[in-house]
Amino acid sequence: MTFLHPWALALVCIPLIWAAWSWRGTVRPLTLALKGISFALIPFALAQPVLTLPDTRTGAVVLVDTSASISQDDLARASAIVGDIARHKGRNWMRVVPFARQTRELEPQETSNGLRLLQTANEGGKGTNIEEALTASMSAMPAGHIPRLVLISDGNENEGSSARAIAELQRLDVPVDTIPLDGQDKAGLRLVSLSMPREAYAGEQIPLDLTVDSPRDTPAEIDIRADQKDLGSQPVQLRAGLDLVRVHTRVKAVGVTAISGKITASGLGELPFENALRLRRAKVLYISQDPAQYDANLIQALTQAEFEVTRDTSLLDKDLSEVELVILNNVDLNSLNPDRKTRLEQYVKNGGGLLLIGGEHQVYKDDQRMDALDRALPAKLAPPKSPEGTSVVLIIDKSSSMEGRKIELARLSAIGVVDHLRPTDSIGVLIFDNSFQWAVPMRKAEDKSLIRRLISGITPDGGTQIAPALAEAYHKVLTAKSNYKHIVLLTDGISEEGDSIELAREAQQHDVTISTVGLGQDVNRSYLEKVAATSGGRSYFLNEPQGLEQILLKDVLDYTGSTTVEKPLKPIVERKAEILDGIDFETAPTLKGYVRFAAKPAAETILGIDDVKRDPLYVRWQYGLGRAGVFTSDAKSRWADAWMGWPGYDKFWINVTRDLLAHADQSEATAQFDTANGDILVTYRLGPGVAELAEAPPIFAIGPAGFQKPIDVQRTSPGVYHGRLHVGDLSGLFRIRPVSESRAFPEIGLYRQQEELQDYGSNRPLLEQISALTGGRFNPPPASVFDANGRSVPITWDLWPVVLGFAIAFSIAELVARKWSGLVQSFQRA
Repeated sequence: MTFLHPWALALVCIPLIWAAWSWRGTVRPLTLALKGISFALIPFALAQPVLTLPDTRTGAVVLVDTSASISQDDLARASAIVGDIARHKGRNWMRVVPFARQTRELEPQETSNGLRLLQTANEGGKGTNIEEALTASMSAMPAGHIPRLVLISDGNENEGSSARAIAELQRLDVPVDTIPLDGQDKAGLRLVSLSMPREAYAGEQIPLDLTVDSPRDTPAEIDIRADQKDLGSQPVQLRAGLDLVRVHTRVKAVGVTAISGKITASGLGELPFENALRLRRAKVLYISQDPAQYDANLIQALTQAEFEVTRDTSLLDKDLSEVELVILNNVDLNSLNPDRKTRLEQYVKNGGGLLLIGGEHQVYKDDQRMDALDRALPAKLAPPKSPEGTSVVLIIDKSSSMEGRKIELARLSAIGVVDHLRPTDSIGVLIFDNSFQWAVPMRKAEDKSLIRRLISGITPDGGTQIAPALAEAYHKVLTAKSNYKHIVLLTDGISEEGDSIELAREAQQHDVTISTVGLGQDVNRSYLEKVAATSGGRSYFLNEPQGLEQILLKDVLDYTGSTTVEKPLKPIVERKAEILDGIDFETAPTLKGYVRFAAKPAAETILGIDDVKRDPLYVRWQYGLGRAGVFTSDAKSRWADAWMGWPGYDKFWINVTRDLLAHADQSEATAQFDTANGDILVTYRLGPGVAELAEAPPIFAIGPAGFQKPIDVQRTSPGVYHGRLHVGDLSGLFRIRPVSESRAFPEIGLYRQQEELQDYGSNRPLLEQISALTGGRFNPPPASVFDANGRSVPITWDLWPVVLGFAIAFSIAELVARKWSGLVQSFQRA
């Protein structure tokens, strides 16, 4: 016992001396004794006596390693060990603290259903700092308990210094019990290499090639993550020895992203992997001469593929560096000026992508010289069957029965035919009733506006006499100087046959074809069919005149050497290619037409038309650094109507466009890590035609743990820029990017592998050293964690309140004893 104010003890003697002096003369010795003791206890309490006693209660902080190097089996074992320790806690104190790079609180999911420890997520789990765990946990230790730390770890530290922590714990006399975990099995799976593209487009299928060394044949599961989001898992079958495993994933993020994952095999543990990938959204310049509603399905497919679609045709007057693919959909290539064609060719040469989708607007040029755009495309528009010019005669029934809608559509159909003829072609329009006359005498189709006016003046009147008009048309076209001659007869009535069949037979012998079109029910069907069949033409019959224009135009274009072919056609696979993966062309619907192209010798024909000519449907090739493709049909309701409802429509167009995307940067950008100096080295090599800058734009490196510093990038030689930045031991994903987006200085990424992911096994010597130098135990049983082992902590008790309480009690007792007889008498009288 000790006293805070020992001088007050001298006052204790005064009441005791007074009591002894008064003892002989007192008649109440008991009350005198009680009063003397009460008075003596008051100065004794003022001296503030303190009593110190030993206590053996233990306060244990259990530190559990939850870094990335700890396997799931180890985490399960650590959870069980902590549970055993908790069951033996008794009146002692205990706290569980997970740690990796730093200590952390237990997550709700780790305690919601019993203790189930999880790996520390994100960058915090990519390191093991035992020093931080040992020193930071001391602040959690409660007073009045024997301090003890329990370290459950594989002992593989790669940050901090456990030696510094040991020295501090020795000074504080805090023992550390260590319990080793097994760590990752070195005899399990081993990652030999990881290969993946340096950059890709958002939404694009990205291949990951992993070379894995497996000790035995085993099924495995590959889980892939990006930006901390699960991208799914894929089963694989590993064979004993080295295995090349390819998996694919898609990421919709933009920028430099860490692609991470793990390979898990039963009995062989987990094999983590990680790398950096630059993702960007592909920009597509879409140019079409179709109304917007016809493009909706194709635009929707491109948007679904994460493309950024623009229809800004002014980009054709620039260098096109802003886009990765140019799509020309149903565009008359003759409408593009030479400068735009040259710019498109140069764009493909430098690595751009170009896709031409056919359509009815494709027009063959009489000039056989190849222009810049022709050179860039893998197929050339096929010449008509008679490039020297063709002669067409339209025989139109203008009898009274044609009045109204019929004659109006007949005039429009004839004008449509004129609009699709070349200046070298000849056209004549012969009208008839009971007699015939030339509305448009045979002439070259040069002044089309004049021919349209002449056709517009046709009015109905009279009866129907076909044979004389047919003979007149035949004799007139027979003398025309052209290699191909065609007559179309349009009527809605019945007429005497005359010598029409003989004339048709003669026409066939002189290579003059006659097609017939019957409108309504009142036509001599057999007569019209026989005339057409005898001459080698076709016969058409319409109950209503609404489809007349399309029928007439189709027939004339087919028989005058047009490159457009309109009839049901089955697409066939000419060559298996990756763009056809997952598309069943056996069930692909038929197409209603296409434009005749001829594939160039170096081109690759993927799809063809199932026809006697075997014309190409889709053809592609490499041109310079870029790729170009030609689809000879269309992507809208005219020819591809059945395709638009086909499940393979979107997938086909997405695959085709992704295959043609530009994969060549204007600059070659690389980042490397200098292990000798702890520096990041960046190099930019400008591509051909890229203007050099006297100074590079401001470029920053953004890394883990809030790292952000500028990189001094300098021009070291023509077209070459270098930069260096010291990052020391910092590891993880670094993004190197300019302040403003630049195609000449693109964003690049560098992933410096965490040492944590390379730790295997258990560092038992370090754990044994920690326990031995701090006075702890190595691998103790959980039940012995709270053993005091002869240690205790002093517990101090302040006794003055107790002494003061006794003084009051003795004073009350003296009062009761002194007044007792009077109290008894009062009670008896009552």
